[in-house]
Amino acid sequence: MEGLVNVMEESVLHKIDQIWKTTDYCKCDKCRLDIAAYALNRLPPRYGSSLQGKLMHQFDASTIQTDAEITACVATAIRVVGEDPNHSERDV
Repeated sequence: MEGLVNVMEESVLHKIDQIWKTTDYCKCDKCRLDIAAYALNRLPPRYGSSLQGKLMHQFDASTIQTDAEITACVATAIRVVGEDPNHSERDV
């Protein structure tokens, strides 16, 4: 399907960028993708096919409850992946 997007992905990636930089965990692209996958598999998808749908999600994601859920899930993902990265030191 053309134009169908899980707009939760954008929120999760933005939250990763906010929180992850404050940690001492590996900052490679593989870890970033693993963190995103972990979080997105535990959060409800929010699909949109238009700018209006994207804006509605951004409004919903800015509510205190939704932001707290995304933050908690991303923080857990960063800790889980950071403590046991899916690569060796030489792969980084």
